Amino acid sequence: MRLNPILAGCMLMLVAAVVGVMDVIAVRLIDDRVHPFEIVFFRNLFSMLALMALMPRAEWHLRGGTLWPLHIARAVLKLFALGASFIAIGQLPLATVTSIGFTTPVFAVIGAVLILGERVRWPQMVALLIGFGGVLVVVRPDVTAPDWNLLYAFASALALAAVMLLLKASADREDGRRVTWLNLILSVPLAGLMCAPFWSNPAPLDLAIMAIQGVGGLLAQLSVSAAMRMGRASVLIIVDFIRLPLAIGAGLLFFGESLDAPIIAGGALILVSLLLNGFVASRHRDVVTPPG
Repeated sequence: MRLNPILAGCMLMLVAAVVGVMDVIAVRLIDDRVHPFEIVFFRNLFSMLALMALMPRAEWHLRGGTLWPLHIARAVLKLFALGASFIAIGQLPLATVTSIGFTTPVFAVIGAVLILGERVRWPQMVALLIGFGGVLVVVRPDVTAPDWNLLYAFASALALAAVMLLLKASADREDGRRVTWLNLILSVPLAGLMCAPFWSNPAPLDLAIMAIQGVGGLLAQLSVSAAMRMGRASVLIIVDFIRLPLAIGAGLLFFGESLDAPIIAGGALILVSLLLNGFVASRHRDVVTPPG
C-alpha cells in the first residue's frame, strides 16, 4: 500500500524531530568529557562516513561547479552554528535551546527581505512580531540576567538562517545529496582544525555515542530533504514542532529539568508565527528551503 505523500512527508519529519532531540541528549551526556568543538568534528566525520556508505563511489568526486564560494560559506556557517548550539546545550535547559532554535525560520524571513529583496507582506510582519514575542517569553529578559549561553543559542539560529538563505539562492542549481556531500567534505577538515586546540582522546563509549549522533544527523537531514519534496513546508513545519514537547520530556526524564510554563507559552507563540508565515508563503508560492 502506497502512503499519501503528505502523510509520508509528516512521518519523515517525525523521524527528523526524534533524531534531533536524540542529538541534543547525546551532547548533554558527553559535554563534560568531550569539548563541544570535538563533538562537532566527530558528528560531521561519522555523517560523512555514513553518506559514503550510501553513495555510489562514482559520486565521491569534488566537482562543485561555480558554486564553491557558496559551499564554503555554508560549511563555515554550519560549523559555527553547531559549535554555538552545542555550547548552549551543555548549559541551558533542553527546552530553552529547542525553543530558540525555532527562530531560525523567523530570521530567514527577515534575511530574505533584507538580503534577497523579497517583498514582505503585512501578515508576515505580524508573524515576525509574534515570533519575537515568543522568544521574549522564553528568554524573559526582565527576570533573566544576561547569559552568554543564550547568545550562543541565538547565534546558532542566526547562522542556520544564513545557511537557509544560501541554499535558497542556489536551490535551482544544486542536487540535495551533492550539497550534503560537498558540505561534509569541507566541514570535516575545518572542524578538525577548529577542535585541535581542545583535543582529547574520547572514551570508547563517548566515541560510540558520537558515531550514533553522526549517523542520526545524516538521517535527519536526508529525511527533511525528502519530506520537503512531498508536501508543503507550511504543513510539515507543524510536525517538526514536536521537538519541543520531546525536549521537555527528555529534560524531565534524563536530566531532572523542571517543567517551565513560560517556555511552553513562548514556544506556542513561535509555532503560531511559523504557521502564519508558512500559510502566507504557501498562498504566494514562496519557496522555503531547509538547512542542508
